[in-house]
Amino acid sequence: MKSNRIAILIFSLIIITATILAACAPAATPTESPAVAVTEAPVVATEAPTEAPVVEPVTLQYWHTHSDAEAAQLDQVIAAFEAANPGIKVESTRYAYSDYKTALLTAISSGAVPDAARLDIAWVSEFADQGALTQLDGNLPDFEAIIADTFPGPLSTNVWQDHYYGMPLDTNTQVLLWNKSVFEAAGLTAAPTTMEEFAAVTCQLTDAAKKTYGYAEGGTYFWAPAPVFYAMGGKITDEKITTATGYVNGADSVAAFTMLKDLYDQGCLSPNLLGGGIATDAGHAEGTYAMIIDGPWMVDIYKGNYPNFEVNFAPVPSGPQGTTSSVVGGEDVVVLADSKNQEAAMKWAAYLLSPDAQKMMASVGQMPTLASLVGDPAMPAYFAVFQEQLKTAQARVPHPKWSDMDNAINNAYQRMLKGDQTPQEALDQAATEIDALLGK
Repeated sequence: MKSNRIAILIFSLIIITATILAACAPAATPTESPAVAVTEAPVVATEAPTEAPVVEPVTLQYWHTHSDAEAAQLDQVIAAFEAANPGIKVESTRYAYSDYKTALLTAISSGAVPDAARLDIAWVSEFADQGALTQLDGNLPDFEAIIADTFPGPLSTNVWQDHYYGMPLDTNTQVLLWNKSVFEAAGLTAAPTTMEEFAAVTCQLTDAAKKTYGYAEGGTYFWAPAPVFYAMGGKITDEKITTATGYVNGADSVAAFTMLKDLYDQGCLSPNLLGGGIATDAGHAEGTYAMIIDGPWMVDIYKGNYPNFEVNFAPVPSGPQGTTSSVVGGEDVVVLADSKNQEAAMKWAAYLLSPDAQKMMASVGQMPTLASLVGDPAMPAYFAVFQEQLKTAQARVPHPKWSDMDNAINNAYQRMLKGDQTPQEALDQAATEIDALLGK
């Protein structure tokens, strides 16, 4: 019995000892990390980096009729533009004026048009009416800001049916040229300032025996009498170009042509305007014509042909209303409707009206259209009288049928000079003819 109790005690001690040893033993080290859910950042698919698309340079075709000196200077303007717009190249093509309109019409009919072109101001409405030109207002960036600085007369030549189809690129007008030597020989020291004085001086400086005349015009086409006509208050049509009746044959228009007709009948206006005789430029320099009305190009003409002749300019004498006026000439820049490079062509057109480009072309005698350049030291001194005249100068009627209107006035002027009709009768007939052209 005693031996059994000893055996149980020994067994109990063994169990207790094993338990204590198990509690004191170090924890087992796992051979693998337990499985833990790991949230990885999403993988974003990325494309291989690509190079910027290669933009092919745009090459613009620009047509014009510049003179030799102007064309050489245009190359400098193009170089400056290309430097500022490295993606655009400009290729210019020069035409003789006599061939230019035909070339443009052929290009338009074939669809192979230049992107931009320099047009005679009398052509813009004609080409716009054909749908050949791009409307610039509403399409050319900063258009309103650009044209806000241009002379109103040249600007008006770009309007057709209440929209602008071009911008005035270069301009000119006509002013009075008076031969100082002839004036001084007659005891006169200054040019006339009113039409009344102009008429009196014209006859005072006429000598029938010597066949010298106080005033000469280059012809009967409207450009020739236009400065006198506009200064006297004459109008060809109403502002909306809907009728000529009451305008080209109105009191002011009749008075302008009556004054010229009277001077002709008195032998004070040279008969050369009906053909023959000495050309106005030569006659003025040689003293045959005391006064003519002409443009800024006369400076270079006289430098070449009469280098010792002193050119004297003055504003066109003012009419009964007390204001001077004249006629606008020049060229406009347009963008062709079928151009495939509209945006680039508009940039080029806008650059041509920038002060930098305008000053560059002014250096070769091309008169700028920006009013802000009046008095600019970069302008030739003789520009001043022309730029002042441009403030009131008026454009010939901007209409596709202008050339036919011009013919009607030309023929009326000839009929009155020849005595076939009175000025009123001749202009009444012209009004009827122009109204027919306007669809009345």
